[in-house]
Amino acid sequence: MEPCMPIDTKGRPIILIGLMGSGKTTIGKELSKMTGMPLIDMDSIIEEQIGKKISDIFRDEGEGHFRALETALLRYIEDDTIVSGKGAVIISTGGGVVLKAINREILHRMGFVVWFNVDVPTLLERTSRSQNRPLLQSPDRFDILTRLHRERTPLYAEAAHLRLDSSNISIQDTVPLIHEAALKFFA
Repeated sequence: MEPCMPIDTKGRPIILIGLMGSGKTTIGKELSKMTGMPLIDMDSIIEEQIGKKISDIFRDEGEGHFRALETALLRYIEDDTIVSGKGAVIISTGGGVVLKAINREILHRMGFVVWFNVDVPTLLERTSRSQNRPLLQSPDRFDILTRLHRERTPLYAEAAHLRLDSSNISIQDTVPLIHEAALKFFA
């Protein structure tokens, strides 16, 4: 893919949300390459700062503790990008970041939020080889993904500025769509 025209985000981030396996990190990396904007992967930062994999945090401290870490990181990113003026970044969030109302509020006001909505069969295929997804440590992954999709869809919709139904769209087609929509959003 060719580099894109730079996006003047007015110091605000492009934020990628969606269920696990929706493509946030993969598309975030490609969007970062094309725009020159740095990518911040929230899950990676939490793992680095805590010194544990997300699955170990879930196991040892529970999901509630992990969600509190997400909120603390979001608040830090929001404060840091406002204070430093270095908000022209791409943020790849964890799939459950929208579970807390405060997180949805922060995301929506902080930048341009893109929701990757992917159907359950595609999510199942994309996550089938992964053993490090704490919520999918069950033989009944389809039912879990179906439940998560149903429960989280209205939460993603509340936080998002743009919904991309990306079950059957390639990375090469997705990145230009985000780029074009971001140009309009920040205009």
